[in-house]
Amino acid sequence: MQNIWSKLSIGKKLFIAIVVTVGVVIVFISVLITLIMRAGFTQYILQAELDRFDQVIIDLAERYDPAQPNWPDFQNNRRAFNALVRNAIPPGGINRPRPKLNGQARVKGEQRAKGQLRAPVRDPLSIGQRVAVLDTDKAFLFGAEFDLDDGGLRDITILDEAGNDQLIGYIILRKPGSNNRGANNGGANARQNGATEIFLNDQIKSLGITLVLAMLLSAIAAYLLARQFTRPVNHLVSGTQRLALGEYDLRLQKTSEDEFGNLVAQFNLLAEQLEANEKAERQWMSDTSHELQTPLAVLRAEIEALQDGIRQPDEKTLSTLHQSVTRLSGLVKDISQLSHAREGRLVATWTTEDISVMAAQAAQKASGLTQEAGLDLQTDLKDPIMAECDHMRIGQLLDNILTNARHYTSSPSFIKISTKTSQLNGQDAVTIRVDDSNSKPSDEAMGKLFDRFYREDASRTRGVKKTGGSGLGLAICKLIVEAHNGTILAEESPMGGLAMVIQLPLMRAKE
Repeated sequence: MQNIWSKLSIGKKLFIAIVVTVGVVIVFISVLITLIMRAGFTQYILQAELDRFDQVIIDLAERYDPAQPNWPDFQNNRRAFNALVRNAIPPGGINRPRPKLNGQARVKGEQRAKGQLRAPVRDPLSIGQRVAVLDTDKAFLFGAEFDLDDGGLRDITILDEAGNDQLIGYIILRKPGSNNRGANNGGANARQNGATEIFLNDQIKSLGITLVLAMLLSAIAAYLLARQFTRPVNHLVSGTQRLALGEYDLRLQKTSEDEFGNLVAQFNLLAEQLEANEKAERQWMSDTSHELQTPLAVLRAEIEALQDGIRQPDEKTLSTLHQSVTRLSGLVKDISQLSHAREGRLVATWTTEDISVMAAQAAQKASGLTQEAGLDLQTDLKDPIMAECDHMRIGQLLDNILTNARHYTSSPSFIKISTKTSQLNGQDAVTIRVDDSNSKPSDEAMGKLFDRFYREDASRTRGVKKTGGSGLGLAICKLIVEAHNGTILAEESPMGGLAMVIQLPLMRAKE
Protein backbone atom coordinates (compact mmCIF):
# COMPACT_ATOMS: atom_id res chain seq x y z
CA MET A 1 0.00 0.00 0.00
CA GLN A 2 2.83 2.37 0.87
CA ASN A 3 4.56 1.63 -2.44
CA ILE A 4 1.35 2.38 -4.36
CA TRP A 5 0.87 5.65 -2.44
CA SER A 6 4.48 6.71 -3.06
CA LYS A 7 4.03 6.23 -6.82
CA LEU A 8 0.97 8.48 -7.03
CA SER A 9 1.32 12.04 -8.28
CA ILE A 10 0.78 15.00 -5.97
CA GLY A 11 -2.51 15.77 -7.73
CA LYS A 12 -3.88 12.27 -7.13
CA LYS A 13 -2.70 12.30 -3.51
CA LEU A 14 -4.35 15.67 -2.95
CA PHE A 15 -7.57 14.47 -4.63
CA ILE A 16 -7.70 11.30 -2.52
CA ALA A 17 -6.91 13.21 0.68
CA ILE A 18 -9.67 15.76 0.09
CA VAL A 19 -12.28 13.15 -0.93
CA VAL A 20 -11.47 10.88 2.02
CA THR A 21 -11.56 13.78 4.47
CA VAL A 22 -14.86 15.07 3.11
CA GLY A 23 -16.26 11.52 3.07
CA VAL A 24 -15.37 10.93 6.70
CA VAL A 25 -16.91 14.26 7.69
CA ILE A 26 -20.08 13.54 5.69
CA VAL A 27 -20.48 10.06 7.19
CA PHE A 28 -19.96 11.43 10.70
CA ILE A 29 -22.46 14.22 10.12
CA SER A 30 -25.01 11.85 8.55
CA VAL A 31 -24.84 9.43 11.49
CA LEU A 32 -25.08 12.33 13.93
CA ILE A 33 -28.03 13.88 12.08
CA THR A 34 -29.81 10.52 11.93
CA LEU A 35 -29.45 9.99 15.66
CA ILE A 36 -30.49 13.55 16.46
CA MET A 37 -33.41 13.35 14.03
CA ARG A 38 -34.68 10.09 15.49
CA ALA A 39 -34.36 11.29 19.08
CA GLY A 40 -35.79 14.72 18.30
CA PHE A 41 -38.71 13.43 16.30
CA THR A 42 -39.57 10.88 18.98
CA GLN A 43 -39.46 13.65 21.59
CA TYR A 44 -41.65 15.81 19.36
CA ILE A 45 -44.27 13.02 19.03
CA LEU A 46 -44.15 12.42 22.79
CA GLN A 47 -44.71 16.10 23.55
CA ALA A 48 -47.58 16.26 21.05
CA GLU A 49 -49.20 13.29 22.77
CA LEU A 50 -48.72 14.80 26.22
CA ASP A 51 -50.48 17.94 25.02
CA ARG A 52 -53.63 15.77 24.50
CA PHE A 53 -53.71 14.83 28.19
CA ASP A 54 -55.24 18.11 29.38
CA GLN A 55 -58.60 16.51 30.11
CA VAL A 56 -56.97 13.55 31.88
CA ILE A 57 -55.11 15.95 34.18
CA ILE A 58 -58.34 17.91 34.86
CA ASP A 59 -60.25 14.72 35.71
CA LEU A 60 -57.47 13.53 38.06
CA ALA A 61 -57.37 16.94 39.76
CA GLU A 62 -61.14 16.85 40.30
CA ARG A 63 -61.01 13.35 41.80
CA TYR A 64 -58.14 14.28 44.18
CA ASP A 65 -59.04 14.09 47.89
CA PRO A 66 -56.56 15.84 50.22
CA ALA A 67 -57.79 13.58 53.05
CA GLN A 68 -56.87 10.51 50.99
CA PRO A 69 -54.14 11.66 48.56
CA ASN A 70 -52.62 9.65 45.72
CA TRP A 71 -56.00 8.47 44.38
CA PRO A 72 -56.42 5.22 46.39
CA ASP A 73 -59.49 4.24 44.31
CA PHE A 74 -57.40 4.05 41.15
CA GLN A 75 -54.55 2.24 42.92
CA ASN A 76 -56.96 -0.60 43.76
CA ASN A 77 -58.83 -0.43 40.43
CA ARG A 78 -56.59 -0.06 37.37
CA ARG A 79 -59.55 -0.61 35.05
CA ALA A 80 -61.14 2.58 36.39
CA PHE A 81 -57.98 4.57 35.58
CA ASN A 82 -57.83 3.12 32.05
CA ALA A 83 -61.49 4.01 31.57
CA LEU A 84 -60.83 7.58 32.73
CA VAL A 85 -58.05 7.95 30.15
CA ARG A 86 -60.17 6.43 27.37
CA ASN A 87 -63.05 8.79 28.10
CA ALA A 88 -60.74 11.84 28.05
CA ILE A 89 -58.80 10.94 24.83
CA PRO A 90 -60.31 10.15 21.39
CA PRO A 91 -60.51 6.38 20.79
CA GLY A 92 -58.96 6.60 17.30
CA GLY A 93 -55.56 7.47 18.68
CA ILE A 94 -53.90 10.10 20.80
CA ASN A 95 -53.20 12.33 17.83
CA ARG A 96 -56.61 11.80 16.16
CA PRO A 97 -59.68 14.06 16.75
CA ARG A 98 -62.79 12.70 18.37
CA PRO A 99 -65.19 11.25 15.79
CA LYS A 100 -68.77 12.51 15.67
CA LEU A 101 -71.29 10.18 17.31
CA ASN A 102 -74.26 11.01 14.98
CA GLY A 103 -75.13 7.82 13.13
CA GLN A 104 -72.07 6.03 14.44
CA ALA A 105 -73.93 3.02 15.88
CA ARG A 106 -75.86 2.48 12.62
CA VAL A 107 -72.74 2.57 10.47
CA LYS A 108 -70.87 0.16 12.72
CA GLY A 109 -73.87 -2.18 12.73
CA GLU A 110 -73.98 -2.21 8.94
CA GLN A 111 -70.23 -2.90 8.75
CA ARG A 112 -70.48 -5.77 11.23
CA ALA A 113 -73.39 -7.21 9.26
CA LYS A 114 -71.32 -7.21 6.10
CA GLY A 115 -68.34 -8.69 7.93
CA GLN A 116 -66.14 -5.73 7.01
CA LEU A 117 -65.10 -4.70 10.56
CA ARG A 118 -62.73 -6.64 12.80
CA ALA A 119 -63.37 -6.92 16.52
CA PRO A 120 -61.91 -3.98 18.48
CA VAL A 121 -58.76 -4.59 20.47
CA ARG A 122 -58.88 -4.55 24.26
CA ASP A 123 -56.60 -1.51 24.62
CA PRO A 124 -56.60 0.51 21.36
CA LEU A 125 -54.60 3.40 22.93
CA SER A 126 -51.99 1.15 24.54
CA ILE A 127 -52.86 2.74 27.87
CA GLY A 128 -51.90 -0.41 29.69
CA GLN A 129 -48.28 -0.09 28.47
CA ARG A 130 -47.77 3.69 28.15
CA VAL A 131 -49.57 5.73 30.84
CA ALA A 132 -48.92 5.89 34.60
CA VAL A 133 -49.39 8.27 37.56
CA LEU A 134 -46.62 9.23 40.01
CA ASP A 135 -46.74 10.94 43.39
CA THR A 136 -44.98 14.20 44.17
CA ASP A 137 -41.72 12.31 44.80
CA LYS A 138 -42.04 10.64 41.35
CA ALA A 139 -42.77 7.26 42.93
CA PHE A 140 -45.05 4.91 40.98
CA LEU A 141 -48.73 4.91 42.06
CA PHE A 142 -50.73 3.11 39.37
CA GLY A 143 -50.79 2.48 35.60
CA ALA A 144 -48.11 0.93 33.37
CA GLU A 145 -44.75 0.29 34.97
CA PHE A 146 -41.62 1.33 33.00
CA ASP A 147 -38.41 3.26 33.41
CA LEU A 148 -38.97 6.96 34.07
CA ASP A 149 -36.21 7.81 31.56
CA ASP A 150 -38.38 6.31 28.77
CA GLY A 151 -41.25 8.76 29.26
CA GLY A 152 -42.35 12.37 29.45
CA LEU A 153 -43.90 14.04 32.50
CA ARG A 154 -46.71 16.55 33.05
CA ASP A 155 -47.58 18.12 36.39
CA ILE A 156 -50.94 17.51 38.07
CA THR A 157 -51.83 20.58 40.13
CA ILE A 158 -54.73 22.04 42.06
CA LEU A 159 -55.37 25.47 43.57
CA ASP A 160 -54.72 25.76 47.27
CA GLU A 161 -56.62 28.06 49.66
CA ALA A 162 -54.35 30.98 48.71
CA GLY A 163 -55.09 30.48 45.02
CA ASN A 164 -51.59 29.15 44.15
CA ASP A 165 -50.80 26.01 42.19
CA GLN A 166 -50.13 23.00 44.39
CA LEU A 167 -48.37 19.97 42.93
CA ILE A 168 -50.24 16.75 43.74
CA GLY A 169 -48.54 14.32 41.33
CA TYR A 170 -47.36 13.61 37.80
CA ILE A 171 -48.77 11.82 34.81
CA ILE A 172 -46.12 10.07 32.70
CA LEU A 173 -46.42 8.89 29.09
CA ARG A 174 -44.01 6.39 27.63
CA LYS A 175 -42.16 7.32 24.44
CA PRO A 176 -43.66 5.83 21.27
CA GLY A 177 -41.92 2.64 20.13
CA SER A 178 -39.92 2.19 23.37
CA ASN A 179 -39.96 -1.60 23.89
CA ASN A 180 -43.75 -2.04 24.31
CA ARG A 181 -44.75 -5.64 25.11
CA GLY A 182 -48.04 -7.54 25.26
CA ALA A 183 -50.91 -8.44 23.04
CA ASN A 184 -52.13 -4.88 22.75
CA ASN A 185 -49.17 -3.70 20.64
CA GLY A 186 -51.19 -4.11 17.50
CA GLY A 187 -53.47 -1.18 18.43
CA ALA A 188 -53.30 2.54 17.77
CA ASN A 189 -49.84 2.92 19.33
CA ALA A 190 -48.40 0.26 17.03
CA ARG A 191 -49.95 1.99 14.02
CA GLN A 192 -48.54 5.30 15.20
CA ASN A 193 -45.06 3.81 15.70
CA GLY A 194 -45.21 2.38 12.19
CA ALA A 195 -46.11 5.79 10.74
CA THR A 196 -43.28 7.35 12.72
CA GLU A 197 -40.78 4.83 11.37
CA ILE A 198 -42.01 5.37 7.81
CA PHE A 199 -41.57 9.12 8.21
CA LEU A 200 -38.09 8.73 9.69
CA ASN A 201 -37.06 6.26 7.00
CA ASP A 202 -38.21 8.66 4.29
CA GLN A 203 -36.20 11.44 5.89
CA ILE A 204 -33.14 9.21 6.17
CA LYS A 205 -33.45 8.23 2.49
CA SER A 206 -33.65 11.89 1.52
CA LEU A 207 -30.63 12.58 3.69
CA GLY A 208 -28.77 9.68 2.03
CA ILE A 209 -29.48 11.07 -1.45
CA THR A 210 -28.30 14.49 -0.29
CA LEU A 211 -25.10 13.01 1.10
CA VAL A 212 -24.37 11.14 -2.15
CA LEU A 213 -24.81 14.38 -4.10
CA ALA A 214 -22.55 16.13 -1.58
CA MET A 215 -19.88 13.45 -2.13
CA LEU A 216 -20.10 13.91 -5.90
CA LEU A 217 -19.83 17.69 -5.59
CA SER A 218 -16.89 17.36 -3.18
CA ALA A 219 -15.14 14.98 -5.60
CA ILE A 220 -15.57 17.50 -8.43
CA ALA A 221 -14.33 20.33 -6.19
CA ALA A 222 -11.38 18.18 -5.07
CA TYR A 223 -10.47 17.43 -8.68
CA LEU A 224 -10.58 21.11 -9.67
CA LEU A 225 -8.65 22.11 -6.54
CA ALA A 226 -6.01 19.43 -7.15
CA ARG A 227 -5.57 20.68 -10.72
CA GLN A 228 -5.25 24.24 -9.45
CA PHE A 229 -2.52 23.19 -7.01
CA THR A 230 -0.60 20.89 -9.34
CA ARG A 231 -0.52 23.25 -12.33
CA PRO A 232 2.28 25.45 -10.90
CA VAL A 233 4.06 22.35 -9.64
CA ASN A 234 4.00 20.86 -13.15
CA HIS A 235 5.34 24.14 -14.54
CA LEU A 236 8.17 24.05 -12.02
CA VAL A 237 8.97 20.43 -12.84
CA SER A 238 9.02 21.21 -16.56
CA GLY A 239 11.15 24.30 -15.94
CA THR A 240 13.59 22.34 -13.77
CA GLN A 241 14.00 19.75 -16.52
CA ARG A 242 14.75 22.45 -19.08
CA LEU A 243 17.11 24.13 -16.63
CA ALA A 244 18.96 20.85 -16.17
CA LEU A 245 19.43 20.73 -19.96
CA GLY A 246 21.21 24.08 -19.88
CA GLU A 247 18.40 26.55 -20.73
CA TYR A 248 19.64 29.09 -18.18
CA ASP A 249 17.78 31.94 -19.91
CA LEU A 250 14.45 30.33 -18.95
CA ARG A 251 12.15 32.38 -16.73
CA LEU A 252 8.77 31.22 -15.39
CA GLN A 253 5.80 33.55 -15.13
CA LYS A 254 4.77 34.38 -11.58
CA THR A 255 0.97 34.12 -11.37
CA SER A 256 0.36 34.35 -7.61
CA GLU A 257 1.73 35.84 -4.42
CA ASP A 258 1.46 32.67 -2.30
CA GLU A 259 4.10 30.01 -1.56
CA PHE A 260 3.97 28.79 -5.17
CA GLY A 261 4.61 32.33 -6.35
CA ASN A 262 7.59 32.62 -4.01
CA LEU A 263 8.86 29.28 -5.31
CA VAL A 264 8.62 30.54 -8.89
CA ALA A 265 10.51 33.70 -7.88
CA GLN A 266 13.25 31.59 -6.28
CA PHE A 267 13.38 29.41 -9.40
CA ASN A 268 13.87 32.49 -11.58
CA LEU A 269 16.56 33.74 -9.20
CA LEU A 270 18.33 30.38 -9.43
CA ALA A 271 18.12 30.50 -13.23
CA GLU A 272 19.63 34.02 -13.21
CA GLN A 273 22.48 32.89 -10.97
CA LEU A 274 23.16 29.83 -13.12
CA GLU A 275 23.13 31.99 -16.23
CA ALA A 276 25.52 34.48 -14.60
CA ASN A 277 27.78 31.64 -13.43
CA GLU A 278 27.82 30.15 -16.91
CA LYS A 279 28.80 33.50 -18.42
CA ALA A 280 31.43 33.98 -15.73
CA GLU A 281 32.74 30.48 -16.38
CA ARG A 282 33.03 31.15 -20.10
CA GLN A 283 34.70 34.48 -19.40
CA TRP A 284 37.02 32.77 -16.91
CA MET A 285 38.08 30.17 -19.45
CA SER A 286 38.51 32.80 -22.14
CA ASP A 287 40.60 35.08 -19.89
CA THR A 288 42.69 32.21 -18.60
CA SER A 289 43.36 30.97 -22.12
CA HIS A 290 44.31 34.48 -23.21
CA GLU A 291 46.63 35.02 -20.27
CA LEU A 292 48.36 31.69 -20.82
CA GLN A 293 48.85 32.33 -24.54
CA THR A 294 51.13 35.35 -24.00
CA PRO A 295 53.99 33.66 -22.05
CA LEU A 296 53.58 30.50 -24.11
CA ALA A 297 53.85 32.49 -27.33
CA VAL A 298 57.04 34.17 -26.06
CA LEU A 299 58.51 30.82 -25.08
CA ARG A 300 57.59 29.28 -28.43
CA ALA A 301 59.07 32.18 -30.38
CA GLU A 302 62.32 32.15 -28.42
CA ILE A 303 62.68 28.37 -28.68
CA GLU A 304 61.98 28.40 -32.45
CA ALA A 305 64.53 31.22 -32.86
CA LEU A 306 67.11 29.07 -31.04
CA GLN A 307 66.21 26.07 -33.22
CA ASP A 308 66.57 28.12 -36.42
CA GLY A 309 69.88 29.61 -35.26
CA ILE A 310 68.49 33.14 -35.29
CA ARG A 311 69.25 33.50 -31.60
CA GLN A 312 72.10 32.16 -29.58
CA PRO A 313 71.68 30.60 -26.13
CA ASP A 314 73.35 33.57 -24.50
CA GLU A 315 72.52 35.26 -21.20
CA LYS A 316 69.94 37.64 -22.69
CA THR A 317 67.99 34.87 -24.44
CA LEU A 318 68.04 32.64 -21.39
CA SER A 319 66.88 35.56 -19.22
CA THR A 320 63.91 36.15 -21.55
CA LEU A 321 63.01 32.46 -21.38
CA HIS A 322 63.31 32.51 -17.59
CA GLN A 323 61.04 35.54 -17.27
CA SER A 324 58.38 33.88 -19.45
CA VAL A 325 58.55 30.66 -17.43
CA THR A 326 58.38 32.63 -14.16
CA ARG A 327 55.35 34.55 -15.34
CA LEU A 328 53.67 31.35 -16.53
CA SER A 329 54.41 29.66 -13.20
CA GLY A 330 53.02 32.58 -11.24
CA LEU A 331 49.90 32.63 -13.39
CA VAL A 332 49.33 28.90 -12.90
CA LYS A 333 49.82 29.35 -9.15
CA ASP A 334 47.28 32.19 -9.01
CA ILE A 335 44.77 30.16 -11.03
CA SER A 336 45.27 27.25 -8.62
CA GLN A 337 44.57 29.53 -5.66
CA LEU A 338 41.38 30.81 -7.27
CA SER A 339 40.31 27.22 -7.87
CA HIS A 340 40.91 26.38 -4.21
CA ALA A 341 38.85 29.41 -3.20
CA ARG A 342 35.92 28.23 -5.35
CA GLU A 343 36.14 24.81 -3.68
CA GLY A 344 36.21 26.33 -0.18
CA ARG A 345 39.79 25.18 0.50
CA LEU A 346 41.54 28.56 0.41
CA VAL A 347 41.69 28.91 4.21
CA ALA A 348 42.79 25.69 5.90
CA THR A 349 44.61 26.50 9.16
CA TRP A 350 43.28 28.85 11.84
CA THR A 351 45.60 30.33 14.47
CA THR A 352 45.60 33.39 16.73
CA GLU A 353 47.98 36.01 15.33
CA ASP A 354 48.99 39.61 16.04
CA ILE A 355 47.86 41.45 12.90
CA SER A 356 50.10 44.44 13.65
CA VAL A 357 53.16 42.17 13.86
CA MET A 358 52.22 40.52 10.55
CA ALA A 359 51.79 43.95 8.92
CA ALA A 360 55.23 45.00 10.21
CA GLN A 361 56.80 41.82 8.79
CA ALA A 362 55.13 42.42 5.39
CA ALA A 363 56.40 46.03 5.39
CA GLN A 364 59.91 44.81 6.24
CA LYS A 365 59.91 42.38 3.30
CA ALA A 366 58.65 45.06 0.89
CA SER A 367 60.97 47.83 2.10
CA GLY A 368 63.89 46.80 -0.11
CA LEU A 369 61.86 46.86 -3.33
CA THR A 370 60.09 50.11 -2.43
CA GLN A 371 63.40 51.80 -1.78
CA GLU A 372 64.72 50.62 -5.17
CA ALA A 373 61.59 52.13 -6.75
CA GLY A 374 62.25 55.44 -5.01
CA LEU A 375 59.28 55.08 -2.65
CA ASP A 376 59.06 55.74 1.08
CA LEU A 377 57.19 53.04 3.06
CA GLN A 378 55.61 54.31 6.29
CA THR A 379 53.87 52.37 9.08
CA ASP A 380 51.31 53.26 11.77
CA LEU A 381 50.63 50.01 13.63
CA LYS A 382 48.64 49.59 16.85
CA ASP A 383 50.22 46.75 18.80
CA PRO A 384 48.94 44.24 19.73
CA ILE A 385 45.76 43.31 17.83
CA MET A 386 45.12 39.59 18.18
CA ALA A 387 42.82 37.88 15.65
CA GLU A 388 41.97 34.35 14.57
CA CYS A 389 43.10 33.86 10.98
CA ASP A 390 45.09 31.77 8.52
CA HIS A 391 48.67 33.03 8.99
CA MET A 392 49.84 32.12 5.50
CA ARG A 393 46.82 33.64 3.69
CA ILE A 394 46.86 36.90 5.66
CA GLY A 395 50.59 37.19 4.94
CA GLN A 396 49.83 36.62 1.25
CA LEU A 397 47.09 39.25 1.43
CA LEU A 398 49.43 41.87 2.88
CA ASP A 399 52.18 41.04 0.37
CA ASN A 400 49.76 41.35 -2.57
CA ILE A 401 48.35 44.67 -1.38
CA LEU A 402 51.82 46.19 -0.82
CA THR A 403 53.06 44.81 -4.13
CA ASN A 404 50.07 46.29 -5.96
CA ALA A 405 50.68 49.67 -4.30
CA ARG A 406 54.37 49.54 -5.28
CA HIS A 407 53.56 48.64 -8.91
CA TYR A 408 51.12 51.52 -9.39
CA THR A 409 52.92 54.26 -7.42
CA SER A 410 55.48 56.36 -9.25
CA SER A 411 58.45 57.96 -7.50
CA PRO A 412 59.07 60.16 -5.70
CA SER A 413 56.12 59.23 -3.48
CA PHE A 414 55.31 57.15 -0.43
CA ILE A 415 53.13 54.26 0.78
CA LYS A 416 51.61 53.93 4.23
CA ILE A 417 50.28 50.82 6.01
CA SER A 418 48.31 51.17 9.26
CA THR A 419 46.24 49.02 11.63
CA LYS A 420 43.62 49.81 14.25
CA THR A 421 40.71 48.17 16.06
CA SER A 422 37.16 48.70 14.76
CA GLN A 423 33.68 47.21 14.60
CA LEU A 424 32.33 44.96 11.82
CA ASN A 425 28.65 43.95 11.93
CA GLY A 426 28.57 44.50 15.69
CA GLN A 427 31.76 42.46 16.31
CA ASP A 428 35.27 43.49 17.29
CA ALA A 429 37.47 43.73 14.19
CA VAL A 430 40.83 44.98 12.91
CA THR A 431 41.15 47.48 10.09
CA ILE A 432 44.20 47.26 7.81
CA ARG A 433 44.70 50.25 5.54
CA VAL A 434 47.26 50.70 2.73
CA ASP A 435 47.42 54.24 1.22
CA ASP A 436 49.57 55.58 -1.60
CA SER A 437 50.12 59.11 -2.83
CA ASN A 438 49.89 58.46 -6.56
CA SER A 439 46.91 59.65 -8.64
CA LYS A 440 43.77 57.56 -7.93
CA PRO A 441 42.17 55.36 -10.60
CA SER A 442 39.11 56.50 -12.52
CA ASP A 443 35.66 55.89 -11.06
CA GLU A 444 35.04 53.18 -13.66
CA ALA A 445 38.29 51.44 -12.77
CA MET A 446 37.58 51.62 -9.03
CA GLY A 447 34.65 49.25 -9.52
CA LYS A 448 36.74 46.72 -11.48
CA LEU A 449 39.92 46.52 -9.42
CA PHE A 450 38.91 43.17 -7.86
CA ASP A 451 37.85 41.58 -11.16
CA ARG A 452 39.94 38.70 -12.44
CA PHE A 453 42.60 39.60 -15.07
CA TYR A 454 41.75 43.31 -14.83
CA ARG A 455 44.63 45.75 -15.32
CA GLU A 456 44.37 49.50 -15.42
CA ASP A 457 46.30 51.29 -18.17
CA ALA A 458 45.13 54.85 -17.50
CA SER A 459 47.06 57.80 -16.04
CA ARG A 460 47.69 55.92 -12.80
CA THR A 461 50.21 53.68 -14.62
CA ARG A 462 52.08 56.44 -16.42
CA GLY A 463 55.71 56.44 -15.51
CA VAL A 464 55.29 53.15 -13.68
CA LYS A 465 57.54 50.31 -14.70
CA LYS A 466 55.40 47.37 -15.88
CA THR A 467 56.25 44.04 -14.28
CA GLY A 468 53.79 41.79 -16.09
CA GLY A 469 51.44 40.92 -13.22
CA SER A 470 48.85 38.19 -13.76
CA GLY A 471 45.87 40.46 -13.04
CA LEU A 472 44.67 38.05 -10.34
CA GLY A 473 46.33 39.54 -7.25
CA LEU A 474 43.46 41.70 -6.03
CA ALA A 475 40.89 39.03 -6.96
CA ILE A 476 42.79 36.58 -4.73
CA CYS A 477 42.94 39.21 -1.97
CA LYS A 478 39.17 39.59 -2.08
CA LEU A 479 38.67 35.82 -1.82
CA ILE A 480 41.05 35.62 1.16
CA VAL A 481 39.19 38.41 2.97
CA GLU A 482 35.79 36.84 2.25
CA ALA A 483 37.07 33.47 3.51
CA HIS A 484 37.77 35.25 6.83
CA ASN A 485 34.23 36.81 6.82
CA GLY A 486 35.75 40.24 6.33
CA THR A 487 35.41 43.09 3.82
CA ILE A 488 37.77 44.81 1.39
CA LEU A 489 37.14 47.94 -0.63
CA ALA A 490 39.03 50.51 -2.67
CA GLU A 491 38.51 54.21 -2.01
CA GLU A 492 40.19 57.54 -2.55
CA SER A 493 43.08 58.12 -0.16
CA PRO A 494 43.55 61.39 1.74
CA MET A 495 47.15 61.18 0.49
CA GLY A 496 45.90 61.71 -3.08
CA GLY A 497 46.07 58.15 -4.41
CA LEU A 498 44.31 54.87 -3.74
CA ALA A 499 43.48 53.33 -0.37
CA MET A 500 42.82 49.62 0.20
CA VAL A 501 40.71 49.22 3.36
CA ILE A 502 40.45 45.71 4.84
CA GLN A 503 38.35 44.71 7.85
CA LEU A 504 38.71 41.29 9.52
CA PRO A 505 36.76 40.05 12.58
CA LEU A 506 38.93 39.21 15.59
CA MET A 507 37.00 36.02 16.32
CA ARG A 508 36.40 33.21 13.85
CA ALA A 509 32.74 32.77 12.90
CA LYS A 510 31.12 29.62 14.28
CA GLU A 511 30.37 27.11 11.56
